[in-house]
Amino acid sequence: MVTSGRAWFTPGIPGIYVVLLCDVLSGLGHDPAPLLRRLGTRREQLLDPEFRLPLERADLAAEAALALVGEAGLGFRYARAMRITLHGPVGLLALSSATIDDGLEAARRYLGLRAPFLVVEREPLGDGRQALCLRTDFGPGPVRSFVIEAMVIGFVHMLEQLMEAPPEGAEVHFQGPPPAHGEALRKAVSVPVRYDQPRDALILSAGLLAARPRLADPQSEALAREQCELEFRRWRANQEGPLLERVRAALRDGEGAPPDLAEMAERLAVSARTLKRHLQQAGLTYRELQDEVRYRRARKLLSDGTLSISEVAYALGYNDVANFSRAFKRWSGRTPGAYRGGGPGQAG
Repeated sequence: MVTSGRAWFTPGIPGIYVVLLCDVLSGLGHDPAPLLRRLGTRREQLLDPEFRLPLERADLAAEAALALVGEAGLGFRYARAMRITLHGPVGLLALSSATIDDGLEAARRYLGLRAPFLVVEREPLGDGRQALCLRTDFGPGPVRSFVIEAMVIGFVHMLEQLMEAPPEGAEVHFQGPPPAHGEALRKAVSVPVRYDQPRDALILSAGLLAARPRLADPQSEALAREQCELEFRRWRANQEGPLLERVRAALRDGEGAPPDLAEMAERLAVSARTLKRHLQQAGLTYRELQDEVRYRRARKLLSDGTLSISEVAYALGYNDVANFSRAFKRWSGRTPGAYRGGGPGQAG
């Protein structure tokens, strides 16, 4: 997507992760074709290394997959199918790092390149152990549980691949009671799994953190880190370009009635919840931004004189001329007719 002449980097989900989800469903005896149709994508498109699925559509994919699998448990099965090499240079950096600690820190630092909906924080536990705590933008419900389970267990499998052995000194902690598939999960995971804990986290001993991955290699690590840093700087530059600026640019460059909040979030490849939160932090609402662009377009169309006032209203997404007139008077202090007539006090 290009706005204001700038190509914004879309922090959606790499398509390969959706391909993996389809393969997991197939392995469980479910046809993934309806899921792909619902997403409006093809497997070939998802395999494109540059393809990113917007977060709202990724949420739909998770919901559809969970509905198929039910209580059999999808998160840990998805994690078990994931290979560290699927993560591109991030996975290579973890594999070649000098210690497990370095590999996990690399995965945590660059996670936004692959899972922009997730935040991973490290918390010392006071006994030499550390907790790798996971948080997500997804609200309470099955999708959040799936994401957290898949990511925590995914880190366990990453450790197994780094060490080529079960990671002694690791534990999995989940908030809340065991799910219906809790016993199957425990049998599938090589470390202790505990529920009703204060955090969703992977707990790591000091000895495990200091261990050396089997494929540690300084040259490969340096090359992978360079690749990750290039991608990371690009991601940060565009993500830290304020989301407010991106919304205004998208609204400014659009035609016709401004999109609603959900549509705008999908265009920017963020969740509606994330977009709303960023606007609140800036002291704005999405409606205020919509009003900004409607007022600007209304002045242009009214000044042009080609369209009637009712046609201007419809062009801006109003089904009722009276609603448009009230909105315009709120913005400018004048009715559309008075504005078109000009005279003292006309808003510029």
